[in-house]
Amino acid sequence: MKNIKITILSLIVVAFFGCDQDDNINTVFDNVNGQSLVAFAASSSDLAVVIDGTGSVDVQIEVSTVSDSDRTVTVSVDESSTAATENYALASNTVTIPAGSYSGLLTINGVDVSVEPQAETIVLNIEDTTASNPAFTSNQQHTVNIFQVCPVPSDYLVGDYILTDNGNGNFGQNVPVTITVDPDEPTLRLFTATFLPGSGVDQDVEVNLTLGCNFFSLSTVDINVTCDVDGPLSYIIGNAGASNSMYDLDVDDVGTVHTVNYLEDIEADCGPASVQNFTLTKI
Repeated sequence: MKNIKITILSLIVVAFFGCDQDDNINTVFDNVNGQSLVAFAASSSDLAVVIDGTGSVDVQIEVSTVSDSDRTVTVSVDESSTAATENYALASNTVTIPAGSYSGLLTINGVDVSVEPQAETIVLNIEDTTASNPAFTSNQQHTVNIFQVCPVPSDYLVGDYILTDNGNGNFGQNVPVTITVDPDEPTLRLFTATFLPGSGVDQDVEVNLTLGCNFFSLSTVDINVTCDVDGPLSYIIGNAGASNSMYDLDVDDVGTVHTVNYLEDIEADCGPASVQNFTLTKI
């Protein structure tokens, strides 16, 4: 973890309270008639596409108010995207947030026409919304990392391991973790670990580790903390992109020290972004 001052970020929906002379509590925030903020629920996600096959990912969009009628949000693909358009398609450029709900899903479908093992990006913007009262759209972008994955044995990188973070202590050292396979995605490995241990804002998180075609891809870890009490400077780690580390299916998992690279401080809000890593050693 960088030598920074980290405090808890405010949630999108915040309630402020005050007392009058009669000790009556007045709620300033109104999730029914108040102003609506529309934003992506996370800063990034992974779209793993099976070699010579397909894949898909759902991107969640949230609004801070509830409505008795459906609302729609218009999404566009930013020109800074690096992924070839032949490899993916948005199911729609609009997302429906159903009546009575705070969120909706945008589905992106991938197909391996020319998908590479190393990730390319699909960068999304929120353009417009029918939410009212009035509505504000976040200028936050969402990055989808699209990459090729290959079949892996169902028992590879599964079981009890020791995790040691070799960088700035984002995951601690000599931590026992149990790795399982996602039942819906055979190339996705899951385990629970403490993020930012000893920082005062440490939290247990589910770590998603995708086995690409001979490389590890760590999904975004974001526990809503900031580096500065004066502003929302998010501290987030995630996919290392071209610096992702490799694995070899021809080498026995038992006795192998797997090194997983990740990008620390993705948006460089807390200082320069840097590639860090942790190791996993089977017990």
